[in-house]
Amino acid sequence: MGVIRARLAEERGMTLVELLVALVLGGIVMGSTLGTFTQFERTTGTNQRLNDAQDQVRVGITGLSRELRNMASPTDELPEAVVRAEGDDLIFQSVSSTQIRRVRYCYAAAARQLWRQVQFEPFTLPADGACPDLAWGSQRAAVENVVNAARPVFAYDSDVLTTITEVAATLYVDVNESTERPDETALQASVFLRNQNRSPFASFTADLNGTTVILNGSASQDPEGRALEFYWYDSAATGQCGPLPQGVPETGCVGQGVVFGYTPSPGTHSVHLLVRDPGTLTDQAGAQSVCVPGVGVTC
Repeated sequence: MGVIRARLAEERGMTLVELLVALVLGGIVMGSTLGTFTQFERTTGTNQRLNDAQDQVRVGITGLSRELRNMASPTDELPEAVVRAEGDDLIFQSVSSTQIRRVRYCYAAAARQLWRQVQFEPFTLPADGACPDLAWGSQRAAVENVVNAARPVFAYDSDVLTTITEVAATLYVDVNESTERPDETALQASVFLRNQNRSPFASFTADLNGTTVILNGSASQDPEGRALEFYWYDSAATGQCGPLPQGVPETGCVGQGVVFGYTPSPGTHSVHLLVRDPGTLTDQAGAQSVCVPGVGVTC
């Protein structure tokens, strides 16, 4: 007990060396703690900016999708609403309330922005490579921090403007491109152009009933499910259908209707079908050879 009381009674403090060591160790611990906290705060801020950028992309893609679904062709029923379809430049005609307008989405790689522009009649095309083209008079950055660079923003299901029925958009977003973390993120959307009239598909059968060829085009289809017009042709005929709509040839026409009974002269005939939809788009089925028996003709 005496030894314990003696030690408790000592009034010696810490030496200068001990104090300095304690201060250094405390500084190291405090610096590590502050460094960890600073890094955590920086990472949290970067992630928050990335989340905000992703939300902005979603809003931009939603607006693009809505406008694509409201496309309006300059000529009723004809698929002429898409004006330009490039990897980084999309122009189409759309309708908002009662106004017809052209909408453009273009990607400016240097500025890392996807621009949206609107133009009302009279319509003109923007200058090549100008994104945005100030001559249009209306522009805003729809999406920021887009790092597609040479990667295309838009993809299409056809190289022909009048047959495009689907547009896909892919945007790569990175709010901190100068560092490895966080990685860029990709957001995608695909839009089916419900107002883009598509070409019909012609198909038929040719069956012989005695000396009559029963031509049946009921296998033909219209992608929009609308009624088709049917025109039957024989390459050896001179034309028996009279005046026909524009774009439908008269030469060789022998009849109309989804099912047509054709009684030609004996011999071998090459027959085919042409269908036409309400938007004046047509399709022709491949010719079929039919032999009709008769005097001096054996099939």
